Amino acid sequence: MIRKILCPTDLSANSKAGVAYALSLARENRAELVVFHATSIPVYEPACPCEPNPFLGGNSVPRFTVDQLLRDATSKVRHFIHANFGDEIARIQWKPKAGLGKVAREIVAAARQEEADLIVMAKKKKRPLSCILSRSVSEAVSRQAPCPVVSVSPPQIQRPWGGWRVPWTGGVLQDSEADHNP
Repeated sequence: MIRKILCPTDLSANSKAGVAYALSLARENRAELVVFHATSIPVYEPACPCEPNPFLGGNSVPRFTVDQLLRDATSKVRHFIHANFGDEIARIQWKPKAGLGKVAREIVAAARQEEADLIVMAKKKKRPLSCILSRSVSEAVSRQAPCPVVSVSPPQIQRPWGGWRVPWTGGVLQDSEADHNP
């Protein structure tokens, strides 16, 4: 039985597919949904290393607290959900949550802390070279998670190229008869 679903998001358009799927699962199972975002400490680099940064005052030490970062991230999650799923989210029990640190590690820690029964996350589109050089966040979470992980692929955009569809069958290109018949 699924009572609590953790849904990590990076607040991008790509992650909406994962959140939408988690919402539908939460509604069907009458489960609580925890929408989670992992944030990091912002990096402030002065425009010129020899001059003080005017945004940070006389010194170059950023003025924020961990609590402020987590509150801001939680607020961003709340805004993201209301902006994209306002009507749908009103019908289920949910809460925003944020963590500070490495994304995969924070997702697993949140799943343990919330005692999640399921993690639903959107796969991020990766470039071919990055697939070779590093593993995805969803893979890292799947290996360490205390519960099952569902990875949702975002919808793929198919662009018509203007020609006839030519199916590839048995190593031979053949025109599809169905495409020629009106």
